[in-house]
Amino acid sequence: MEQTKRAAVYCRLAQADDEAMALQKERALRYAAELGYLNPVMYADNGASGLSFDRPAFSAMNADIAAGKIGAVIVLSVSRIGRNRIETLAWIDKTVRKGIVLKAWDGSLESQIWTLTGWHDECNQIFGKRKTTRA
Repeated sequence: MEQTKRAAVYCRLAQADDEAMALQKERALRYAAELGYLNPVMYADNGASGLSFDRPAFSAMNADIAAGKIGAVIVLSVSRIGRNRIETLAWIDKTVRKGIVLKAWDGSLESQIWTLTGWHDECNQIFGKRKTTRA
């Protein structure tokens, strides 16, 4: 029997704040339900900087993605994934290439994916036209 993939809801706050985290979780779960994900897995890092990708819940979510347990990741904003733009774009690229659906309540993921794919297209246009020479 094939295992059903579930949605992951990921929340993060740089400064630990239980009340703010509860509100973020509630809003993210409501958004997940609006998208049709009624029983998502919650991953939350309360008090973890977005500059580091070495966060307990984020790492657990990535392990579940790698294990094929997760089919979608839902966040309120791309900034919840990370604050380092290069690492965040690399994570988005890697995750999308695995077939994972990414959704952000504020629409920021869609613009980041567009930026990422636009950047790839631009690089292909620039570097694809260059001829390489070897000494």
